[in-house]
Order: sequence, then C-alpha cells, then structure tokens
Amino acid sequence: MLRLLIFILYVSTSFGLSKSNGTEGRIVKGYKVAVYKYPHAGFMHFRKHVPTACGSSLFMVQAVVTAAHCLDEINYNNGDINIFFGASIPLHAEIVRKVANFHIHPKYNAEKGQYNLGIGFLNAPVPLSDFISKIPIATKTPMVNDALYTSGWGKQVPQKLPDYSDLRHLKASKQRVISLRDCEGYTGMKMSSAYWCTLSINGYHYHGDAGNGLVSKDKFLVGVVSYMIDDITMYSDVTREVKWMKKICSVTL
Repeated sequence: MLRLLIFILYVSTSFGLSKSNGTEGRIVKGYKVAVYKYPHAGFMHFRKHVPTACGSSLFMVQAVVTAAHCLDEINYNNGDINIFFGASIPLHAEIVRKVANFHIHPKYNAEKGQYNLGIGFLNAPVPLSDFISKIPIATKTPMVNDALYTSGWGKQVPQKLPDYSDLRHLKASKQRVISLRDCEGYTGMKMSSAYWCTLSINGYHYHGDAGNGLVSKDKFLVGVVSYMIDDITMYSDVTREVKWMKKICSVTL
C-alpha cells in the first residue's frame, strides 16, 4: 500500500489530485528563491505520455542523489529522465542532462518506504558556476528542533490546471526536525534511524517534491524527501549513507 502512496507523491500532479490528508509532497506557502540560493537543486522531468517530475541534488559533477522511487520510473515505465540545472524556472535552463545510469540503495523497501535513496548518473558532467554547484553531505546529524530547508519545483497551487512543472518557479520551505518518537506518534508508523522527520515552519511539500534535498543552514545535505503523511514529511537519511554513495560512484564513474 505504501508503495502506491509513494508513487502518488510524484505522479498525481499530472492528474491534478490534491487531497488534504494522506501521503503527499508540496511546497505550498513556501517562498520563491533564486537558484543561486540552492545551486545543487536539479529538476527531474520524466518524458512520457503523462509527464511527471521529482527533485534531486547534485553531489558530484556527474551524479545526483534523489528518491529511489523516482528512479524506479525508468524500470517500471521505460521512462526517459532529463535533469535541468542552473535556472529558477526549468524551462529557462541552459544545462540539461539525461540520466544515463542509476543505482538504488540495496536495502530499499518499496512497501515500507525504507532506504528510499537512489543515485542517478548523468550522460555528461555539468559545468559548475554560481548557479550550479555540488552540495557536500553532512557529517554530523541535526538535533531535534533544528531548522532545515528544502527547495524544489513541486506542484504549488492545489487544484490548479494546467500546472506545467517546467514553468514553476523554484520555491523553498523551512522545516523543524522532530524526534522519531514524535514522528511515530503523528504517523502511527514505526520509524528507524534511516529516516528524518520534520514539521513545517514555512511551506509544505506537494506532488513533484519527492527527491528534494533536506539542507542544513550551513548548506550541507542531510536527507532526501521520501513521502508525507498529513503535515509530517519523512526523509531518507544521507548522513549515514556516505560510504555507500562513495562506493557506488567509485565503480560507476
């Protein structure tokens, strides 16, 4: 069941679904930002008969980290994924790369949403600039009540059609870390150290925000948006996955 709900997080924008409960992802009521504020952010666009989107974070010049279920699109629907870099509005991007190869976390459990992490390898390196840069992975974990930030191009106006994802402006949201125990109380789900959970301070996630990076105030990547239940967003923790990420990149690039 959870697999279906995670799938809805990034697919249902194409159909204009906008339930107020259940698993969603939205940056609504967040704030518009210029891409140089979050130059690691990449807009993932799936080219198929029903276009959909996800977020991603550039951590090497030829690799992004995102949610595993976003990369599953290639497996399940023979998807063709383009990633747009360096523009607040994706349609204006001059740097576009294709996902040429990818790896999904070996412990990924689609039914439970655990280890929902994947690495997408680009068909060519991206040039770095003030508007495109790699983000370092955090080496220390945030504390409960710390303020963290996300950015992305998810659906921004519920029930608004048409809502072309490549014409949306980059938006950011401010989130507050909550304990796994509190997260379990809100969601009724068993949490593990593979997750981060946040409550919104300013801005909620919506359809198309899966895969967005969770970033500390000093611009280190902490997690990746996995799914949402009511006002709680769950993230896959990347701080504990640096070894896996380095290993995969060393044998692929």
